[in-house]
Amino acid sequence: MADADLVLEGGGVKGSSLVGAVSALAGHGDPYTFHRIAGTSAGAIVAGFLAAGMSTDQVKGIMDDLDFSNFEDEAGFLAHVPGLGRAAGLLLHEGLYAGGFLHEWLKETLAAQGVHTWADLRDDDPDSALPPAQRYRLVVIVSDISRGLMLRLPWDYETLLGVDPDTVDVADAIRASASIPFFFRPWKISTDSAATGHDHIVCADGGLLSNYPMSIFDRHDGLPSRWPTLGVKLSGQSMIRSEDWRPDNSNLELAKSLLSTMMGAHDRAYVNDPQAASRTIFVDTSPYRSTDFRLSPAAKTDMYTRGMSSGRKFLATWDWEKWKRGDYSG
Repeated sequence: MADADLVLEGGGVKGSSLVGAVSALAGHGDPYTFHRIAGTSAGAIVAGFLAAGMSTDQVKGIMDDLDFSNFEDEAGFLAHVPGLGRAAGLLLHEGLYAGGFLHEWLKETLAAQGVHTWADLRDDDPDSALPPAQRYRLVVIVSDISRGLMLRLPWDYETLLGVDPDTVDVADAIRASASIPFFFRPWKISTDSAATGHDHIVCADGGLLSNYPMSIFDRHDGLPSRWPTLGVKLSGQSMIRSEDWRPDNSNLELAKSLLSTMMGAHDRAYVNDPQAASRTIFVDTSPYRSTDFRLSPAAKTDMYTRGMSSGRKFLATWDWEKWKRGDYSG
């Protein structure tokens, strides 16, 4: 068995591609075991299920069975008025959809694995370079839009929110991380007012600040890593493509461009570094939109196959020993 930590990029409904890539790692001749997993948005969902003990086959089954259109849940007194429910959600609650189904689905799926609070995901690893307060099998990236902060949950619960993470539902952090701007309502997380000055913060998609937190498990104490951190990114390896150019000729196009820039700029500089790119599985998911909640079974299968193929291609050249010596060419 090969050891690794894992980082999964966000990508809306493209989670099947993440599962495909991780399946390639888990099904390798020397299969990988993941000690800690970090993720943003869809990456946080897949990471949460894997950290809870699910196999890649189990996660694939869950994604295949899920009707993503259930995420389009409208709420409020206008919910049953055609055309007005979503408009009211966007204007009054900053999101087209309530996200209640997403939260309950996360809670129920994790509970079936015996995972409720962060206490259920503690990682008792005495040799870890991380301080005891950060020894968990899962890290979820969340954007605290109340204060303009990136939160690494559960790591930042106590220091930035004044809350004991072992008392908080894991599903809350994942739901917050998956709050795609304009589509899902922002998520409120309760805090200790003595620490924050308020009884809650408002959170949105972690991808606003880091959609691909590749460096999160890297050591900074000068000692060698015990195993690699591998990542899965839902794009081709080139970070700048001609088809990414947008005319910004309407308010909607401008909003989309601003959002895309915010969610990609932080990570582009890092992934352009060969040290990071060389340990990243790049999956081309360009034919699919992150917010296509009407995905067909064929589309899910295609995304999974793309992830699997990209993972196998990566494994054909990946060499941990060479990487440690600074040979990033594969």
